[in-house]
Amino acid sequence: MWDSLLKTLQDQMQNQIVSGGLALGIAGALIGLVHKLWPTVWNLVKRTFVVTAVIDNRNDVFQAAIKWLNALPYCKESHYFTVTQENSSTAGTGRVPKLLFSPAPGWHLMRRGRHFMSFFRELDMSKITPVETLTISMLGARRRDFDAMIDEMMQASYGQMMGRTQLFTPDSWGDEWKLHSTKPKRKIDSVILSNGVRDKIADDVRQFLAQQERYESLGVPWRRGYLLHGPPGTGKTSLVFALAGELDMGLCTLSLTNRKLNDQNLADLMQRTPPQSIILLEDVDSFFQARQKVDEKMELSFSGLLNAIDGVAAQEGRVVFMTTNHHGLLDPALIRPGRIDVAYELGKSGKSELRQMARRFFPDIDFNALEELVARYPEGTLTPAEIQQALQVSERWQDAIARLRQALPAATLALPPSALPAQPSA
Repeated sequence: MWDSLLKTLQDQMQNQIVSGGLALGIAGALIGLVHKLWPTVWNLVKRTFVVTAVIDNRNDVFQAAIKWLNALPYCKESHYFTVTQENSSTAGTGRVPKLLFSPAPGWHLMRRGRHFMSFFRELDMSKITPVETLTISMLGARRRDFDAMIDEMMQASYGQMMGRTQLFTPDSWGDEWKLHSTKPKRKIDSVILSNGVRDKIADDVRQFLAQQERYESLGVPWRRGYLLHGPPGTGKTSLVFALAGELDMGLCTLSLTNRKLNDQNLADLMQRTPPQSIILLEDVDSFFQARQKVDEKMELSFSGLLNAIDGVAAQEGRVVFMTTNHHGLLDPALIRPGRIDVAYELGKSGKSELRQMARRFFPDIDFNALEELVARYPEGTLTPAEIQQALQVSERWQDAIARLRQALPAATLALPPSALPAQPSA
């Protein structure tokens, strides 16, 4: 039987139609197999010989990558690029805005050292919030070569931020934190306040940040809220900014009148604060008095603000500072324990603060002239901002003394000075 079957097959193979059809079938099967396996094979080849990183604009690494690419010779000479304005606004300043030239969306090929590198920039408008993606590939490189390039990219962008305080604001959609700018750190001792308030607050924040394990062991949310209240110009914002620099923390500022800000995205922002950052809500009395909105066009509700501050999903390790010029206008629910743990009043400057600020600006100031001014100065007459303004615009200490005397009530200048301390011996 097998011999008969084999003979039949041999006879059929001699038929050109059958043999041709069989060959075409085998060829088709091979082509189909190659077509099916080709993406897998190609991906394997790419992953073996090409290193690729995908970065999108939902994190700060994207901006670091774009800034790094802008500095490369290829991008400086490219004929296909986009032009944007730097973050800082120059509106009303009379200055021409600084322009940034970035690789345009699309595919770019360049050579970096002994490797060819490509990057593809793509903008996806199909999502509610547009997402921009940058795909960087390097041919023939090893992973450690690519890691070194990424490290160089980050150092180029963030190295210049060392010794500076990073300032974050919500993006134009109100959904994510965006690095707005960086500023030189302000020394904490440059903020001169009465009653040792500055050092008390700084020590309290340090102690809080060091107590994560204790909070967790007690089952208590690891969060801390501060309220700074007092007249305008008493150093509330300056203190928070200096604290951020002193503690190597970022500063996230929120304006509750932002039209893009509603209950949901405020809660999201408070849950996704950049690590090691302070949140600053300035002049909260300007947005809500009792529980009523000052501006009815605000999307944010009072209950939404309360839930964002201490809701179940509120971020752990968070430090929130609120400031107000009118403590009595705030609803008790906003400043109850758990939302506000510590409240400090920052008042106008006393004699000691006046003396310290004058000596800080003018170390060579005449002892007798300063002490005469201090003796005539009524406690709590001027705010730190008013004193600083007089000192800052003066080129000589004599001018500063004159300006400060002019700022004092006329009645105090007519009084005879109290007994002045003697000039200390050298």
